[in-house]
Amino acid sequence: MTRGEIESALASGSSPPVFTSSLRRSLRNDRDDSALDQNHLSHRKTDCSQPLSSNEPETKERKNQICFQPRASILDYTELMYQGSDRIRGLVTCFWTIIGAYLVSLLLSHYENNGEFLSRGLASLIFSRGTDLILSDLALVLSTSFVVPFVRVLWIGRWQPRFLDPRHSRSMIFQAVAEIGWLVVWYTWQGTRGWPWSQRCFFSLHTAVNWMKVHSYLSTNRRLACSLRTRNELEELQSTRKEQNKVTCMQIKALDAELCPYMVRFPETQTLSNYAMFQLCPTLVYEIEYPRTSRIRWGYVAEKMAGTVGIFIVFYIVVAHLVIPHLERMHEVGLLLTTVHLMGPMATCWLLFFFITFDSIANGFAELTCFADRRFYDDWWNARGLDEFSRKWNRPVHMFLARHIYMPVRELWKNSRDIKRSGFISRLQKNMPPSVAAMAATFFFSSILHEVTIVVACHRWNHGVFFFSQMLQIPVILFAERAAWFRGQQALRNWSFWLSMVFFQPLLLCLYTYGAFVPKSSSLQGPIATSTTAIPAANATYSL
Repeated sequence: MTRGEIESALASGSSPPVFTSSLRRSLRNDRDDSALDQNHLSHRKTDCSQPLSSNEPETKERKNQICFQPRASILDYTELMYQGSDRIRGLVTCFWTIIGAYLVSLLLSHYENNGEFLSRGLASLIFSRGTDLILSDLALVLSTSFVVPFVRVLWIGRWQPRFLDPRHSRSMIFQAVAEIGWLVVWYTWQGTRGWPWSQRCFFSLHTAVNWMKVHSYLSTNRRLACSLRTRNELEELQSTRKEQNKVTCMQIKALDAELCPYMVRFPETQTLSNYAMFQLCPTLVYEIEYPRTSRIRWGYVAEKMAGTVGIFIVFYIVVAHLVIPHLERMHEVGLLLTTVHLMGPMATCWLLFFFITFDSIANGFAELTCFADRRFYDDWWNARGLDEFSRKWNRPVHMFLARHIYMPVRELWKNSRDIKRSGFISRLQKNMPPSVAAMAATFFFSSILHEVTIVVACHRWNHGVFFFSQMLQIPVILFAERAAWFRGQQALRNWSFWLSMVFFQPLLLCLYTYGAFVPKSSSLQGPIATSTTAIPAANATYSL
């Protein structure tokens, strides 16, 4: 039953159709395909949303895998223009016209008060020691390529050590040691460079992103190496028998479907070129293949590059003229009043960060690598709670957490409930559903990752404020889901979400930067503070 037949049936007043799983998949594919330029996308057999063939058994891993489909970003105005659609043209024009008018007024006010249109102190800070940062970042990215020989030699090579069987827990421990060692090396390197806070923030975030890529590549290939070894052992066992065992044949077919889900078969994908493509693709979840576009639209790339530069300029003006001056006066006006002053500027910076990251940079790299799945976010502005926001606003990180944290913990918790234990753990497993345990583990991991990244970037530990603020979201989420009077109030839940985001983001910024701004006359202590004394701001020096 096609989409047109469904619409005609509903219009005629006949009984509504039965929405089976195949019909839902058909409607979803029709909706996704209508949002993309069909002449631009090449629908090769790399879409894991397509149904399995009859001779391709569906395994548990295949059910839980994260799927990639050819999709466009819902706010990608450039893509809509290429399709000839102008549904949000007026909204985009209105938004940037208002932003431009406000910036002109802001620059004129700064000129009247200081004799210059643009504050240059932050620019000197951002671009100081740029060559050192670029070379270090290049070395950081190139160092992640150790994962290719790591996988080929230890897990799928002809002379791999027997004690490192990928199915054994020792292999997982060895992988964890390698990842932690790599992370410690680069965080230590960043701490010894004496960079100002802007360079440290960028390098810390890029280090965390590259670590997630390393972990996804190693974990996915270790799982595939386990399947490869199991398949080879079953095939050897089958060859020793006189008659073919049907159960063994079905197991081999299931493993073959996992090792070759689309066109290329594992371990033929273990090459430096395959990893380089994964490194450039705007995703944190490794797959053997991704849905691809047929060509690169260089006009689209140029527009995204221009958008990146333009949004960065707006971001710089907002930070230099609206954020830093309030932080410099925090000791005079107090923490709470500074937080109130920063609610508008921080919300603006947050929106600009979203657009420059997911609309400009991510879509630009997706076009350069012919990466067809551009669903980097969902309608997070309609979120009715923090759990929904965390799933929708940053889908690359959400997909990483879903595959490598949430799903494994949920399966482990579900399987461990069958094991008889006594004491607190047994009661906890009996009373806590696997989904709640997996959500708590995911929030715990995300909180640790955010706290470590901020501490490394700022060289300042504020007693785990960010960690506890994220962990406190768990009881808030459970309350919102279980309170009957609040669960049905969709508008109220959306209002409460936005009010919490607008207030608590500047509050966290103030808590982590409190004491970071000191008067010029004050003496700065420590090597990191000394590195920033050469770049004073208007009335203070940032001593992070």
